[in-house]
Amino acid sequence: MKCPGQDPRYWTGEVAVEVPCPECGAAVEIFRDENAGRCRRCGHRFTNPGADFGCAQWCAMANECLGISPQRRPQAGAAEGALAARLIQWIEREFKDEPLRIAGALKAFQRAKELVRKEGGDPRVVLCVSLLLAVGMEESAEEILGQIGVAPDLLARVCEIIRACRQGETLDAVEFRVARDALQPLTGA
Repeated sequence: MKCPGQDPRYWTGEVAVEVPCPECGAAVEIFRDENAGRCRRCGHRFTNPGADFGCAQWCAMANECLGISPQRRPQAGAAEGALAARLIQWIEREFKDEPLRIAGALKAFQRAKELVRKEGGDPRVVLCVSLLLAVGMEESAEEILGQIGVAPDLLARVCEIIRACRQGETLDAVEFRVARDALQPLTGA
């Protein structure tokens, strides 16, 4: 018998989804049972943000079923890539009729990724702050991040930086500086 989690007969919802490439933002179609996707535009390979392979952590048949060993650690960077992909999907759904707003968010996202690589900081915080401020959703940040399943400690940090940006304050945190710098080309400041 095939694992119920991997057997399409037991699936509900979409079988395939389009997610933005964490590297270039291009749409990538990924099937539900695939553990990774590859962007046709830039060739970047990334973990499927919608996949739930939690069973691989305890199931003795995980390697035969999924090709994943239960002892295997997740790929470095997968967590922030999945979080950013979920937030970008939310933005694309919410602003589907506003392509310029989406383009601005993706531009801020790319710039934030480059800056966080160079300057450091928690990429999850920087990417969330940059995306939400770029689309002007800072007022609803807590609600949006709650919808996409952001952990409470991360949510609090993101909201703290967003509040400081909105109120014109300066925080002594690398994430604040990187997010502010990522948005600079959009704001002209």
